[in-house]
Amino acid sequence: MKWIKQGAQLVVVLLAALWLGGWVRGMMMSPAHGSVPGAPLPVLTQVHSDWFLSGDFAPPVGAGNRLVYLFAPWCTICKLTFPHLEQWQQQGRAVTPVALSYQSTQEVTDFLESFSGTPEQVLMGNRALAQQLDVLAFPTYLIVDEQGQILSSRVGYLPEWMLGLYLDYYGI
Repeated sequence: MKWIKQGAQLVVVLLAALWLGGWVRGMMMSPAHGSVPGAPLPVLTQVHSDWFLSGDFAPPVGAGNRLVYLFAPWCTICKLTFPHLEQWQQQGRAVTPVALSYQSTQEVTDFLESFSGTPEQVLMGNRALAQQLDVLAFPTYLIVDEQGQILSSRVGYLPEWMLGLYLDYYGI
C-alpha cells in the first residue's frame, strides 16, 4: 500500500515538473528583431478539394498581432503541430501558415491533404524568405505585429495548450 502512495506522488511530481518545464520553455520564446518582408507571397488556396495557386497575399494592415507559422512539408514536428492551425483560425485567431523548404507545389499539397482539416490558404514562401527571416529549423513560430515587426520567434515543438497560452499573451 505504501508503494502505491509513493508511486502516485512520484507521478504527480513528474507531471508537475513536465508542465512547469514546458511552461517556462514557452515563456522563453526569444524576442526577435526585424520585420517580415513586405513583398507579397503566392497563395495556395483550397477550392472544394483541390488546391490552386492564386494571386498574392499581403498581410492586412491594422489587423493586430498574428502568428506566422513557418513549416516544411517533410518536417515531422510540423506534422504534429500543423493540424491545430485550422482550429485556431476557426476560433478567430490570426494565424498565417507559410510553406518553406519544399521541392514543388505538389509536395506542399500532398502534405496539406494528409490532414482532415487544414487552413483554406497557405502562403508559398521561398529560400530567400527563409534566409531573410533566419529560419534554421521547423516549425518556426513568429509573432508579428500589424506593421510587420517581429515581436517574438520560437523554433521547435510546443504543445498545443502552451502555444494557446502564448497566443493569448500576444493577443492573438
